[in-house]
Amino acid sequence: MYLTAIDLGSSQIKGIVAEIKKNGSIVVVKTFRKMARGMKRGEIIEPEETVKSLFEVLSDVKRFDRRCIKNLVFGISATHSMFHVSRGTVSIPRPDHEILPEDIDRVVRESLAVNMPSGWQIIHSFPREFIIDDIEVDDANVVGLAGRKLSANVVLISVFSSVYRNFLKVAHLVLGKKSEFDGSLIFSPVACEHAVLSKDQKDLGVVLVDIGFGVTSMSAYQDGKMITIKVFPVGSGNITNDLAVGLKCSMQTAEKIKIEFGSATPRGISIKEKVDLSELEEGQGSEVSRKFIAEIIEARIREIFSFVHKELEAFGKIGKLPAGVVITGGGSKISGILDVAREELKLPAHIGFPNLERVEPSHASIAEEVDDPQMSVACGLVLQKVDTMRKGTGFGLMSKSSYNLNEPWFKKIIKTLMASD
Repeated sequence: MYLTAIDLGSSQIKGIVAEIKKNGSIVVVKTFRKMARGMKRGEIIEPEETVKSLFEVLSDVKRFDRRCIKNLVFGISATHSMFHVSRGTVSIPRPDHEILPEDIDRVVRESLAVNMPSGWQIIHSFPREFIIDDIEVDDANVVGLAGRKLSANVVLISVFSSVYRNFLKVAHLVLGKKSEFDGSLIFSPVACEHAVLSKDQKDLGVVLVDIGFGVTSMSAYQDGKMITIKVFPVGSGNITNDLAVGLKCSMQTAEKIKIEFGSATPRGISIKEKVDLSELEEGQGSEVSRKFIAEIIEARIREIFSFVHKELEAFGKIGKLPAGVVITGGGSKISGILDVAREELKLPAHIGFPNLERVEPSHASIAEEVDDPQMSVACGLVLQKVDTMRKGTGFGLMSKSSYNLNEPWFKKIIKTLMASD
């Protein structure tokens, strides 16, 4: 079977098509990147525009093989999101008190009976640790153990209802009105760690920072357990904007300057090093110091890591995660970013790439495209979805929601699709 993972980013829709072999191997057969429309800070704000972008992606995938669009999984990273840990407790009714898989399902459902703030939708729930008869169990798999009472601390990840509703509008159109959405939406920071972090890192203690164009997400782990997860409304696109303002140039030129001449560490750059803007943009006649460019970039990068620092400080984890900070996403490619991360977080720092031991590229050119921090979420979506299917459980809790399927934009796009099919 084929599985297509779609990372809905603020500036790009990135994804991969993977073939799931009968022997269990996962082979990447296609990658894609398209400009995203209707997205802002990791959220769908204009469903009509997002749908148009997705149809461009899916038309390309469909031409490769029609079967690739039967199984889709989406990743989204919303700033209006919330991390919460809830306790669920159930009794084991059987005479032998053996814990069965249905008891795990019951304790997770029990944890959902929590007073969530109005207007929030739970999209993920998964046990973080189990307690049997008031004794915490180190083993994550408690099926087969015995006890009279089973409790679980369950991680709940929720998004604001408008974020969820807009995704449903898009998903219903793309997947069909009667499609099941259980597990079709995965929170991008959750997916990302599946592709980038190892079990050893999560056991030791690690923080994963994914710097995208519109947002930066972080997730921290220790003893194999998720400590926190957070999305900040700032990303590498803010750096581009800062450069455009500071250098009085277009966004396109600023993006090129960031990639070709940018650095997050002004120290060591001579003030005599210049960038001739006239070579990059017509009408620009001035030279600018490369050190000044680096100072603009450094200020924003330090701001990003200050958000991460504040979140870790709230959990008492500053300098206490031995595996350090792993940085991924497009923003991780900025020169000197590891030095700033080490200074701000007081931790060892590394760049995170997708784990190609579990995801096998079909040929060399695919391997080059996948071995990129920008593809971490897409790879993680595939791994998360495959693991969920193998376990036979629904990872996402996508409850039914209703909206008007007769909206004018819906009719218009359906007509366009039918005409082009």
